[in-house]
Amino acid sequence: MNSRSQRDTKGLTVRELTLFAVSAAIMEALKIAMAALPNIEPVTLLIIIFVGVFGRRAFFPVFVYIFLEGIIFGFGIWWVSYLYIWPLLVAVSLLLVRFKSPILWAIVAGLFGLLFGALCAIPYFVTGGISAAFAYWVAGLYFDLIHGASNFVLVLLLYKPLSNLCIKLVQRMRI
Repeated sequence: MNSRSQRDTKGLTVRELTLFAVSAAIMEALKIAMAALPNIEPVTLLIIIFVGVFGRRAFFPVFVYIFLEGIIFGFGIWWVSYLYIWPLLVAVSLLLVRFKSPILWAIVAGLFGLLFGALCAIPYFVTGGISAAFAYWVAGLYFDLIHGASNFVLVLLLYKPLSNLCIKLVQRMRI
């Protein structure tokens, strides 16, 4: 039985589990390393790349990353939004995965950054009503602008080289 049929019948291989855990750790480490820069984060770029390399299995490192965020920073109301925001990016990326244009991905990442605060406001709407959600969203609009612009630039500059690197690494690992 080859490794592909083993995966089909037994779930993830040890190599895949390891790769997904390391991928999540890289997302977390890079986010923390860049924390001094407001709303400039590599997570969006990495998720887009992971979808291109792993396909729908990109959900695995994303959910590990979300769990790490909760362990490190606490499981507050902000964390609830991560349970749908990052998987939403995976889902949107899966719909567009056949496109390889850095410009398209930069636009997707930029829009995602612009919408991030509005998406994060949903739990505040549920717990505090429309005024709480609106206040949360408006208070962070400046940061959403930075988030959108930085996502656009990071993806435009790094999508192609990092994507090629990840594809080569995964091919060498025979996954």
